[in-house]
This record gives sequence, structure tokens and C-alpha cells, in this order.
Amino acid sequence: MNDYEILFQKYVKELKETIEEEKEFLDPNLDKERYEYELSISGRVIAVFRKYWFECDKLNDNEENEYYVNPKDFCVDWLSGEHEELFRIIEKMPFYPIGIDEHGNYV
Repeated sequence: MNDYEILFQKYVKELKETIEEEKEFLDPNLDKERYEYELSISGRVIAVFRKYWFECDKLNDNEENEYYVNPKDFCVDWLSGEHEELFRIIEKMPFYPIGIDEHGNYV
């Protein structure tokens, strides 16, 4: 297992735990689309998303790594399939809460 796969397992675990905790604050009677959207814009879910985006980017900066993984692919697309529930929630984000500074670094 490479560093990205190990990091992804941590991301999935933390994202699942955070989403489960956030569900306690939502009205379970919301329609599915609205429910998933509300989860996607939760501050805690956004914090987990950002944390692992930056961690993936940090791995990319490590010259010893033979791989490069796009942080968007890592945080969104890798969830598709095996972690479909998480994927549906994250893809509902109205935008990715990541910026790029004048030096091309994620912020």
C-alpha cells in the first residue's frame, strides 16, 4: 500500500465519522438531495475535506514519492464506487473550498 492509499483510508474514516456526527443536527425529514447538500456544506465536513486536500498536496511535494495524485481526484473521485454515499455528499459541495495564492499554492 502506498502513502496515498494509506492517507485515503484515513480520509474515508474521518469523513465517515464526521458525517455521522453531523447527521445528528439535521432534520431527517429533508429530501435526500437536500439532506446530502446540507451535510456537504457543514463546517466540519469542509474542514476534513480541506485537511486531506492539503495532505495529498503535501505528499505530491515529497520528491521521494514516485506518484502524483491530483488533490481533487483524491478528495472527490476516489470516493466514487466503494464509498458512494460519501461521494454523493462531497460532490454536492457548491464549490471546492480551496483557493490558490499568487505563487500557485493551495490555500
